[in-house]
Amino acid sequence: MKDVMKKLSNTSYQFAAVQFSTSYKTEFNFLDYAKQKDPDALLRHVEHMLLLTNTFGAINYVAKEVFREELGARPDATKVLIIITDGEATDNGNIDAAKDIIRYIIGIGKNFQTKESQETLHKFASKPAGEFVKILDTFEKLKDLFTELQKKIYVIEGTSKQDLTSFDMELSSSGISADLSRGHAVVGAVGAQDWAGGFLDLKADLQDHTFIGNEPLTPEVRAGYLGYTMTWLPSRENTWLLASGAPRYQHMGRVLLFQEPEGRGRWSQVQAINGTQIGSYFGGELCSVDMDQDGETELLLIGAPLFYGEQRGGRVFIYQRRQSGFEEVSELRGNPGYPLGRFGEAITALTDINGDGLVDVAVGAPLEEQGAVYIFNGRHGGLSPQPSQRIEGTQVLSGIRWFGRSIHGVKDLEGDGLADVAVGAEGQMIVLSSRPVVDVVTLMSSSPAEIPVHEVECFYSASNKMKEGINITVCFQIKSLIPQFQGRLVANLTYTLQLDSHRTRSRGLFPGGRQELSRNIAVTTSMSCNDFSFHFPVCVQDLISPVNVSLNFSLWEEEGTPRDQRAGKDRPPILRPSLHLETWEIPFEKNCGEDNKCEANMRVSFSTARSRALRLTPFASLSVELSLSNLGEDAYWVQLDLHFPQGLSFRKVEMLKPHSQIPVSCEELPAESKLLSRAFSCNVSAPIFRAGRSVAMQMMFNTLVNSSWGDSVELHANVTCTNEDSGLLEDNLASTSIPVLHPINVLIQDQENSTLYVSFTPKGPKIHQVKHIYQVRIQPSIHDHNLPILEAVIGVPQPPSEGPITHQWSVQMEPPAPCHYEELERLPRATEPCLPGALFRCPVAFKQEILVQVIGTLELVGEIEASSTFSLCSSLSISFNSSRHFHLYGSNASLAQVVMKVEVVYEKQMLYLYVLSGIGGLLLLLLIFIVLYKVGFFKRNLKEMMEADGGVPNRIPAEDSRQLASEEEAGDPGCLKSLHEEDMESGSSKD
Repeated sequence: MKDVMKKLSNTSYQFAAVQFSTSYKTEFNFLDYAKQKDPDALLRHVEHMLLLTNTFGAINYVAKEVFREELGARPDATKVLIIITDGEATDNGNIDAAKDIIRYIIGIGKNFQTKESQETLHKFASKPAGEFVKILDTFEKLKDLFTELQKKIYVIEGTSKQDLTSFDMELSSSGISADLSRGHAVVGAVGAQDWAGGFLDLKADLQDHTFIGNEPLTPEVRAGYLGYTMTWLPSRENTWLLASGAPRYQHMGRVLLFQEPEGRGRWSQVQAINGTQIGSYFGGELCSVDMDQDGETELLLIGAPLFYGEQRGGRVFIYQRRQSGFEEVSELRGNPGYPLGRFGEAITALTDINGDGLVDVAVGAPLEEQGAVYIFNGRHGGLSPQPSQRIEGTQVLSGIRWFGRSIHGVKDLEGDGLADVAVGAEGQMIVLSSRPVVDVVTLMSSSPAEIPVHEVECFYSASNKMKEGINITVCFQIKSLIPQFQGRLVANLTYTLQLDSHRTRSRGLFPGGRQELSRNIAVTTSMSCNDFSFHFPVCVQDLISPVNVSLNFSLWEEEGTPRDQRAGKDRPPILRPSLHLETWEIPFEKNCGEDNKCEANMRVSFSTARSRALRLTPFASLSVELSLSNLGEDAYWVQLDLHFPQGLSFRKVEMLKPHSQIPVSCEELPAESKLLSRAFSCNVSAPIFRAGRSVAMQMMFNTLVNSSWGDSVELHANVTCTNEDSGLLEDNLASTSIPVLHPINVLIQDQENSTLYVSFTPKGPKIHQVKHIYQVRIQPSIHDHNLPILEAVIGVPQPPSEGPITHQWSVQMEPPAPCHYEELERLPRATEPCLPGALFRCPVAFKQEILVQVIGTLELVGEIEASSTFSLCSSLSISFNSSRHFHLYGSNASLAQVVMKVEVVYEKQMLYLYVLSGIGGLLLLLLIFIVLYKVGFFKRNLKEMMEADGGVPNRIPAEDSRQLASEEEAGDPGCLKSLHEEDMESGSSKD
């Protein structure tokens, strides 16, 4: 819908828009459209309604509330209503109020797939319903349908009806256009064949003719107005082409190219060029352009004066000759702000009016205010898209109207050798006299040719010595660019001299302390010169770049002087359209070898020795070292730029020994919010960096931890100077990348309830369950937006290859995580007591606390042959990508180990020992008894021994003995009896 409104905005059509559902809303009425024809602005705030579809009420609302005179509706205009709906009507009623309105209805979507639903739309459309009802699947198909509707509602005069008589040549309007080039006359006949149009090929006597029209004569060519414009397209070959415009063809317009007959042949159509915008009147004006005047038409200009776009009314399309025909290459446009200006109403090829050897073109725009004429200069390959001149009608004559309605400019009407331009206006014709186009030749010189350095040195400026200053000579001369011009050339120039125009403060000043001065001078074909001088009031730091002297000039004419009275009888010329600015440079004295030209060769590089990772600790800093060298002659104004990321803050720069005395000044450049980097610039050894010098610099930065950091810090250095050749800049750039490591605070602690001791005995349990418990605390960097991928690596003892003890291990994580078991290569001989024999690798969820349990099963599977003691160790470490992260408090904080002591106790078999000991003891006792018996220990005479011992002190008296014996006998008669028997036996043996 917007496209239709835009294409028809430059016509008599007016639009209004109403949205309806259960209610009705006028989005804009006819008055709104008359004030603002931009559909984007009119429909910018439309909000789509989503409720029911009251179609009857909407049609009656439009008929009664929209088509009203007070709202901009014209009573004598044809009324057209286009209804777009995606659902069947949800109300009832009639549409008698809209019976005088042409009604189109368009049903869109799945609600109109059945024949019954489609027939419900017929009651809202005009008759016959087949022509005024359309069903579409999607809204995207509206674009093609609107193009078809444009043709149906575009009402034009000349449309024949079945009940009217069809005319052939009665209303032909022959002669509306004509071209008499090369003595071959053709005239347009736009009304022929019911306004389909054509043209007449007149014979030499102008009495007979041949009609050439549209072939075949189909309905779509009717009312096309073929022959409205005519122009020959000359060619160096024998066959010319004839272009004929039909601006009303299909309401868009077109241009047909015909080839003239040879001998008694017939005219033939060779090409058709169609317009693209409805109502643009494409083909309403034609112009053939022979750019280099060699007899061959290079360009065909087609005017579309009613074309509308970009607030410009009218357009000229440029077609260039190719082997296959004419092809569009560019367009000409008028000034914006004149939507009804009719740019392209008149087009004519002029002669060469600017002296470049190429034909120029004039284009009329009669409705741009009181009218205007544009001059477009020719250039190789076509026309300049920008006009060199725009002549307004009010500048020529007050009260003029329709200036630029017609143009002709090939004749010299004043006898000065220049073609004048005749411009048609309402009721009159204006002749514009061409002015000669000239170029100004300038010449500047200075004395002395070079500025003495002592003139501007500070110690000299502080002295009272007389300063000579610099003298400048400026000369002017004009020359005509039109060789055939026969008049006298005199021009009044106004010019301005400015010192160091590219600087805010000039180093030199003219008398009176001025940086610039202006003068007027009358210039002829002879050289005219003026002299000036300037001096240096203060000492100059920049002794490298020359002093710039700018000369800007233009033609000067007295205000209010009529054109024919300016400069008396001499017609004032105009300057060639170009930039009238000349520049002269006065260098300072310098010593740069025989060629007197210093050519530097700068090089910058980063020192790899200082490159290391940037660890983002709270007070981290970064130091970067780079070297700067000059491999050529003296370098002027060396500048070093260093770009660094936002996370760094420039602190200072130092020149390293032995060049610590070389001056360097740096300043950070203003940061741009759209850029992700910052920069600072340093002036090194200003103003001259000596040849062969190499210096080392250290850049120091603070870090902004709360910045967004990547994987690395990119630093880019660029060194420049004012006198280095562009072919030597390869080593003026250097870059370095420093890895960025984000801190991770990992703390691992083994718990007190871990199993630290286990013992095995023959009589003890054969299996022991042990646990090593670790607690992990992780504190990541709050500024690391990419959480690290952590992995817990648990080391367990190597399975024993021999011995009575076996052990198996498993790992439990809290929170749970799957673990991968990895057995390490078995070493023939352990070099460390706690070297792990297998690893468990477990991904770690990024939690602040993690509990890891290493569970082991120890089993006694053999006999204990000897006592032993050994250690079983488990370990836990947290691993991560060390190229991006680092341990904040060192790697030891993320490693823990539990050492468990295992003791195996060997116990001998004591039962056999006890039995053998008992038997041995009994045998020893028996042996002792036998020995005692053999020695008579049990057979000695106690009484005799006691008596024999009478003299022995402390012996028992006899009576006591007897008494004792009596007591013993009384106590144990048997014992005494035995003793008596022994005594008796002993006595007998003695006897």
